[in-house]
Amino acid sequence: MIFKVKKTLQLFVILSSVILSNAVEVTEEELKSFSYGTSQFRLAVVGDTGAVSEATEVLRLSSYDALLHLGDFDYEHHADAFFDKTLPSDRSFKFMGVLGNHDYLSENSESISRRFRDNIYNTMRKSGLECKFSDSKFMWSCHYHNMRVIGLTPGIKGVDDRSKQLRFLKDELSKATEDWKICAWHYYDKYYHTGRYQNDGNLVSGDGESFYDYCKEHGAIIFSAHDHVYARTRVMSKFSSHEIDQYDGGKDSKIIQIRKGATINILNGAGGYEMYEEKGEQKDYRHWAKKYALGRDKENQKKFGGLFCTFNYGGNKKKAYCEFLRINSSEKRFDYFTIYQNENPGSVSYSDIDKSFLDEKKKEYLKSKGIVEQPLTTNTTDTNASPSSLSDNPIMDDINIMPDNSAINKEGVVNDSNKPESKSKSSKTGIAIGVSACAVAALAVGGLIVLKMKKNKHSIDETELVMKLPDEEYDYRNQMPINENRSVVDDDFIPLPMPSYHNNYHTKSKHNKNQ
Repeated sequence: MIFKVKKTLQLFVILSSVILSNAVEVTEEELKSFSYGTSQFRLAVVGDTGAVSEATEVLRLSSYDALLHLGDFDYEHHADAFFDKTLPSDRSFKFMGVLGNHDYLSENSESISRRFRDNIYNTMRKSGLECKFSDSKFMWSCHYHNMRVIGLTPGIKGVDDRSKQLRFLKDELSKATEDWKICAWHYYDKYYHTGRYQNDGNLVSGDGESFYDYCKEHGAIIFSAHDHVYARTRVMSKFSSHEIDQYDGGKDSKIIQIRKGATINILNGAGGYEMYEEKGEQKDYRHWAKKYALGRDKENQKKFGGLFCTFNYGGNKKKAYCEFLRINSSEKRFDYFTIYQNENPGSVSYSDIDKSFLDEKKKEYLKSKGIVEQPLTTNTTDTNASPSSLSDNPIMDDINIMPDNSAINKEGVVNDSNKPESKSKSSKTGIAIGVSACAVAALAVGGLIVLKMKKNKHSIDETELVMKLPDEEYDYRNQMPINENRSVVDDDFIPLPMPSYHNNYHTKSKHNKNQ
């Protein structure tokens, strides 16, 4: 096949740009240092702390941006103690809290109860949070970053009745548009404690509609306390009848996938005052994923702890990483897990969520460096055609230099199912650094043609270049070097068609001044 020089140069430009933009590699370290995505923040969750020194130690287990307290701020009727002594005076974190049974009328006089309530309200307001409070101040809804937190007090003596609280919950949660949603209260329902109080029923929901299930329908994470243990459930599809979701990862799973219609409850009452023993049928419910209590030999008597969760982990707004940390223990971390927001766990895996975010981050990184990725496809209108066929470009005539449709997936990424996986796991992520040998060859040949034309200053009407292509049976697919990320051209180059010069640049010329 014969190409005109102009066409040939255009061919080399296209090939070079494609190779250059897909032949650069970025290390994991470079990506980690590149800021992209939604700002992450760390939320501390504690409950049943009292105003004791151990509670202060728990609050010092980690740094965090916001603190959510699940109630029982003091057990000695001192309404100011926690706020004056336990909370650090030089704090920079935001504060949110709900009343516990030890903070109101069941344990205190009316004046002390009001003092507890007002301390919570005033501390939240001073934190600078964007919150809506009920007239009674027993309920609130706060916006923080891309999170909506709703705090309630169902079951606490002397507060708004359950029907009013459920209404508030529905009003606030139904219109919440944040990526993350949290429901928080002090008490629990019958299936969601570990047995200290055997006869406790639905202290939150009562005999009516389940507060838990309403939060679950909106994909909200549920936090509760009162039982002085740490316990998290598996992913639940129905709390009122303790049904485990079909996509739950199993007991002690470190991967949690929540969505509208399936979520988890984390009970955390191990904040510093006293550890409880687990007992009865409650401790053996199969929906528990992980539990931490006093221990058979009271080995955890002074090992109090708190939950610390980083939301928008690594910039990914669909991901959070949590760990339960303890004081007075040689093993500080008792539990850890990753939460993914995944609306389609049947067809999308959590690793797909990670990969999708990483691909987006890579593209933005390249863009920040002035490198625009060139797609390997030119045909974007016909979904049945080969998405990577460069021959659709008129410049390319009928040369097919890419694999056919069977070697390309729906995203236009080359599939090399016959290539064994790399024996070594490099820290490279699969986009460019440097130029491949293939790009050098392409540019060199293109440059050679230009130089040759400049050197020969004949008056030429039309120049033709003869290019010998490989035999038809030559299989480019078997020569295509694809890395384990299935999208990158390595330094092992693709054999390109090399020109042979026919009769020393044989030209057809009507006028030649040197002849």
